[in-house]
Amino acid sequence: MELQLEETVESRKKRKIKMIAGIFFGLLITLTLFSNTLQSITLPKVRIEKPVQGSLNHNIQGSGVLKPLDEAELKSDIGWKVKTIHVKNGDIVVKGQVLLTYESKAAERQILDEKTAHEQQKLQLEGLFAGYVEASKGGDYALISRSKRDVESLKLEMSVRERKIQALQEDLQINRQIIAPFDGIITKLNATEGLSSDVGSTVVRLSNHNKGFSLSLLLTSEQAALLHVGEKIEVEVKDPAVRVVEGEIAEIQDTESTQTGSGANQNNVVVSKSVRITVQDEALRGAERAEVRVKKSSSKEDVILVSNAAIHRDRGGEFVYVIEERKGPLGNVFRVRKTYIQIVDASENETAVQQGIFLLDEVIIESSEPLQEGNRVRLQ
Repeated sequence: MELQLEETVESRKKRKIKMIAGIFFGLLITLTLFSNTLQSITLPKVRIEKPVQGSLNHNIQGSGVLKPLDEAELKSDIGWKVKTIHVKNGDIVVKGQVLLTYESKAAERQILDEKTAHEQQKLQLEGLFAGYVEASKGGDYALISRSKRDVESLKLEMSVRERKIQALQEDLQINRQIIAPFDGIITKLNATEGLSSDVGSTVVRLSNHNKGFSLSLLLTSEQAALLHVGEKIEVEVKDPAVRVVEGEIAEIQDTESTQTGSGANQNNVVVSKSVRITVQDEALRGAERAEVRVKKSSSKEDVILVSNAAIHRDRGGEFVYVIEERKGPLGNVFRVRKTYIQIVDASENETAVQQGIFLLDEVIIESSEPLQEGNRVRLQ
């Protein structure tokens, strides 16, 4: 009986030990899992993407104002008072049409005065010539010589006055009106009836719409390299509704390079190109807003593409952070691997990569904290 009682007590002790051990190991596992979970929560959170294969698309976009290819600035050379304005901004005019008439009474009076003085000289000449004839009859050689000089001198004065009258008449003909030198559109009118025009200032600007318009865009050298002179291109014109007209690339020129940053950080040199596009359309008037949107594919196809957000740079070159997944007894662990890449081309959104990553790689494109090689992270 005593032996059976001892066995029962021993059995209870073993069960109690097993139960305590089970509770201990359970708590240990729970604490380990909780510790890992807590640690995972504090890890940097990253967003990843897988590279894709394809061709890189460049979206080229630019805008500006349409300007006439041929334009004349008609100026006031004398500064007379404006008498009549025959046109207004936006009017279509033809070659030889009168655009502006100036008050020219003062100039006309001056011409009349000069003509009157010329007639008086004619009368004087008749008197001098009569004196010369009388002197010739008298045989006084000194008087004859003096009379002849007086006649010749007056003739010279009359020649000067005739040229002056002719010049005044020509100036009056030229300056009394502003006339259209070609068919076109009035794009600027800087005159007021009753007020004088400033000498040398532009009074009327006339554009030759028959010769078309131009649009100048400032693009990066990489974007401009995808275009070529003579290429046809669609231009969106806002006038005020949007309509599409055909343009042609007429010129691609270098512009001055600019540096980004300030002070010691002025390291990034931006090389720009000026692209001039010509447009022919009878409905255009000039000064309309215009925009160009062109999609160009890279010459290299089937390259690996990643988002620009994934690209980083240091002294060693361009690199990306790739996720390395390692399996563990308590779950998978994600670590960061830094890998250098070779860039082939880039657009405003994507970068074409030739070496360094593969299609199955998971590339980090966003992180809640700065990353380093070997860092543990958690996926978003």
